[in-house]
Amino acid sequence: MTRPHPLAVALVVAATYVYFLIFAEFAFIELARAEGLAGAALRGVMGMLAAGGIAGSVLAAWRFRAAWLGGALQIGFVVCGLGAMAAAVVSASGFRWVAIVVGLGLGWLTVTLAAGLRGVLDAKRLGWWIGVGTGLAYAICNLPPVFATTAQNQAWLSVLVCGLGVILARRWQMEKSEPTQGVNFKWRAVSVWVLLLLVLVWLDSAAFYVIQHAADLRTPTWAGDARLWGNAAMHMGAALLAGWVIDRGWMARLLPVAFALLWLACWRLSHGLPGGSVWFYTAAVSLYSTVLVAYPAASGRPWIAAAVYAIAGWVGSALGIGMVQDLHTIPEWFLIAAAVAFGIAWLGRTRTARWLAVFAVLSLVTATGRAQDSALVTRGREVYVAEGCIHCHSQYVRPDTADISRWGPPAPMTETLAAEPPLLGNRRQGPDLANVGLRRSAEWNRLHLISPSAITPGSRMPAYAHLFRGRDSRGEALVAYLATLGANRAEQARVLQDQWHPSAAVPQPHEEQARLFAALCVSCHGPAGRGDGPLARQLSAPPPDFTQGWRRLSPDEADFELKLMRLIKFGLPGTPMAGHEYLRDRDVLSLAAYVETLHAPGHP
Repeated sequence: MTRPHPLAVALVVAATYVYFLIFAEFAFIELARAEGLAGAALRGVMGMLAAGGIAGSVLAAWRFRAAWLGGALQIGFVVCGLGAMAAAVVSASGFRWVAIVVGLGLGWLTVTLAAGLRGVLDAKRLGWWIGVGTGLAYAICNLPPVFATTAQNQAWLSVLVCGLGVILARRWQMEKSEPTQGVNFKWRAVSVWVLLLLVLVWLDSAAFYVIQHAADLRTPTWAGDARLWGNAAMHMGAALLAGWVIDRGWMARLLPVAFALLWLACWRLSHGLPGGSVWFYTAAVSLYSTVLVAYPAASGRPWIAAAVYAIAGWVGSALGIGMVQDLHTIPEWFLIAAAVAFGIAWLGRTRTARWLAVFAVLSLVTATGRAQDSALVTRGREVYVAEGCIHCHSQYVRPDTADISRWGPPAPMTETLAAEPPLLGNRRQGPDLANVGLRRSAEWNRLHLISPSAITPGSRMPAYAHLFRGRDSRGEALVAYLATLGANRAEQARVLQDQWHPSAAVPQPHEEQARLFAALCVSCHGPAGRGDGPLARQLSAPPPDFTQGWRRLSPDEADFELKLMRLIKFGLPGTPMAGHEYLRDRDVLSLAAYVETLHAPGHP
């Protein structure tokens, strides 16, 4: 084995970055979307990609051997290439497995490469050659034939890039070298670097996704050959500048400069000012991306590389893309919070400052999740209005009427009228939905929207399966919105349910009991109450087998009867068991009596 030429090393850095940029961060997501994955399903795939990346990073650090550098790099490129090939041909059901393979390969490759760079490059020129490789990667990805081609072609291009990496990495040999002077590689300092890079990757990933999927931002940012060539040149120049600065011992100074440029670009984009933002964005990305390779490379320690890429790289990318999938913009609150988190981490010379930085980043994670949920609910309300749900369903429980016993506690009129637009409803052909989030689980609502008659035999409601097909995320948004209706009145609803007693004292004849059970319950509970109805396998919580010791609602016999009737009338919150609020009291009593007859003889 021989020490490779510096240009060959730069090309391997470029090949790794090209694979990450054009495939893992872009083409892979687009291929998944083309297979119909969206919303929670797409987030699941991205989660598996990140999990694979973290696992691959840790495995690479654990198995790192200086004498085996060339072979380890080749293994990484082979696995990455296989992942790209699979993504180009696999169906939606296989994308999670492909995501794990891609993540494992890329996690292994990046950590192995970063940990080995100091041993194959002159320490005095380490930054320069990393800058060359990083700049080349970004420039190649912005070339019009590469950037504008289909995700399928980009996947096959990534396979070719991995093949080039396999050829270039053969017979690599490391030489011993001292850590880079002027950089602190103690774990306390490493934690600060990881936090700083985490915020940068998070912000960059969010900005990239928003620009790529918003036509009004994409056009002035990445549209046209001239713009793409200009982006490629800016990336190359900024990366070379970063490499030159790093070799002069000023690596740490690059991070606040990169953050300031990236923050300014994101702020302008979020305020609809794309003009000129692209120059800030491209310069910032190349500056910090060069550091993202150079910092762990300068340490020469595989576990530092694993920490940087597992936390800052994989977690940061997942958080950034996940945050804006439903928001379609970079929230201003996030920009402010990111600036605070970065500032605290940058000043994190003391233990207190470091813990404050960790707290700020964790706060960002929590706020991001809440913002995603809020955006999904907002969109779901828009779907509710657009699909005309208001024409058959009201969201108004009239006070001091029988409505309360059926649909739950009324909302204050001020709350109802404050909504924009108010959704009181003008006809009630279906049940009132003011408290449907308390009366039906998200799972039940989803199945009911897809096939109403399968869940409620004889239902006149049309099916809305089209809202859940392919890349359409309207269905999940509508389900999220319905889950919020009445959520702030849970305690009031529980009190009302506990106060309910049936007015009828005598159930209907056994034949009528059986008819009611067959019409309303068999689809989930099965004809004999064994929990084997045609819908049972679609439920996350299978119905109980009434013949196998199912009486666990109350140890008291009289209290049990009442609780069973309340369960039939109001359902069991948090489970697929829905209530039957519209039934007459005698029908509820009759169903309870019939269910009693289904338990196995001899059971107490």
